[in-house]
Amino acid sequence: MSNSLLCCRSATLKSFVIRALAVLACVGLAGAAFGQQPALVRLSRSFHPRFFLSYSPDGSHLVYSQHHANRRASQQVLMSLRIMKADGSDDRPLLAAYDRDVQIQQHAVWSPDGKRLALSGGGNDTGNAALDVFLCDMNNFHASNLRKLVKGGGVVGEHPGWSPDGKQLVMTNITGSGLWIIDADGKNRRSLIQPGGNYTRFPAWSPDGKRIAFASDRDGNSDIYWIRPDGSELTRVTNHPSIDSHPRWSPDGQWLAFVSYRDGNSDIWLCRPDGQGLRNLTAHAAHDAQPAWSPDGKHLAFVSDRDGGFDIYRLTVPADLAAQAARLPERRPAGPVTSKKRPDGLVCHFNFDQGVGNKLMDRAGPNHGDLMGARWVKRGAGHALSFNGASDYVTCGLDPALHLTGPLTITVWVNLNEKPHNHYVVCKHGWNIYVGPDFVPRFETRSAADKEWNTLAAAKPIKSKAWTRIAAVFDPAAKEMRIHVDGTLSARKPRSDNAIAAVAGYPLELGRYGPGKSQHLHGMIDEVRIFSRALSPEMLGNSYENERQQLFAKE
Repeated sequence: MSNSLLCCRSATLKSFVIRALAVLACVGLAGAAFGQQPALVRLSRSFHPRFFLSYSPDGSHLVYSQHHANRRASQQVLMSLRIMKADGSDDRPLLAAYDRDVQIQQHAVWSPDGKRLALSGGGNDTGNAALDVFLCDMNNFHASNLRKLVKGGGVVGEHPGWSPDGKQLVMTNITGSGLWIIDADGKNRRSLIQPGGNYTRFPAWSPDGKRIAFASDRDGNSDIYWIRPDGSELTRVTNHPSIDSHPRWSPDGQWLAFVSYRDGNSDIWLCRPDGQGLRNLTAHAAHDAQPAWSPDGKHLAFVSDRDGGFDIYRLTVPADLAAQAARLPERRPAGPVTSKKRPDGLVCHFNFDQGVGNKLMDRAGPNHGDLMGARWVKRGAGHALSFNGASDYVTCGLDPALHLTGPLTITVWVNLNEKPHNHYVVCKHGWNIYVGPDFVPRFETRSAADKEWNTLAAAKPIKSKAWTRIAAVFDPAAKEMRIHVDGTLSARKPRSDNAIAAVAGYPLELGRYGPGKSQHLHGMIDEVRIFSRALSPEMLGNSYENERQQLFAKE
């Protein structure tokens, strides 16, 4: 759906506009207006389709993309970058010298010092089949030296966004379903978040450098999320059946502008980074999209067809928003927010005893979970979480402390209903605990070379509808994997490689297989602990007995 707008490879201008209308209708929103609507100024009047706006750091200019008729066969530009002054004057091409070589020019963003542009580009050098990230130098608002970010390195990604210090870029990966971070010189690329769903787009770094917002359908519908640059605290900002997209941070970091379709029509909306303070800024029957903040935070430029074409407009941000921002500090989860090494090696602990709300608190670190349908149930003096076996799960972020390649111990209590599929209990992709349809618990890990699964099954099945503790251990010193059931060693197997792979790209999830968004747990779980050490059979036997007495004392 959105790819037709992102790639812009329509056969004719007419077909592009028809598809663009459909896309804008799927990435926007309307809603009740909050008082008088902001004053608007129309900045362009040529009725050519325009997209992907970006202010220069000094606020004096806007860069945008303009679509042209399909002239691929004649080696002419299909979507060109243009630049104009912030008042709409002096509108001119920016990369005309490169039009034959890079026929698609879009998603341009200025570096913080104003000396470079990063953009998504495609053309003859990529066979018109894929977009990649390009850079160009900017001098007195003229562009030169257009080049690929990674020369000769194949396609890297698109939708670039600068870090506030100008040292790194965030971008979508080559499939558009995950995010990467890469140094501004094209080196040291790393995965920020692996694919979840089919759509992860429009990443934007917060002004303080502490968060990256993006749009994704990883939970079944396109919503706004943010994540820390180290991969921790994946946070869902919006949660609505409509489609929310294209998030952009206000210069003070207090607001996210985005596009949504909540009332059947696309508009520009604002919300706080915690999803509060939702406000519709445009509330118009036209399609409004592609927001861009002025550096002083006083204006938002956007694209609209309200006067018959996809032209650029500028609205004045209501003055009361600044006052609201001052009154509403960022909301953070209660409890620990940074990973601290403990003598016992405990990295993560969920005891589930808060029993209310949509947050699962980590008692040992920052891995607070978001409940995605899982429900609190009373268990003795505390609580557990119940999962429906079809869609419920908990996502707990990507904190580096969880990137455990070994040694490793995981313990968890389960009470499962019979269902003819795998029940994934704890999942980090590289290491997982699941119970098969035969009710045999399994400890699953990726080989050090990330080429195969290494799975250890318990010696016998567990009982359904009964509480059981499962413990999984990877012990590189002993060169083996172990699985324990109710405090007793059930099975072990040699493992000669000394590390687990594929642990950094996916968040910790409870109740489903995260990469496939499948194989959901049907039943309850309680008391999850993850250690960065290999606990011995004796230690696990003792801890099982202590936990059992505490958990069952009042049942």
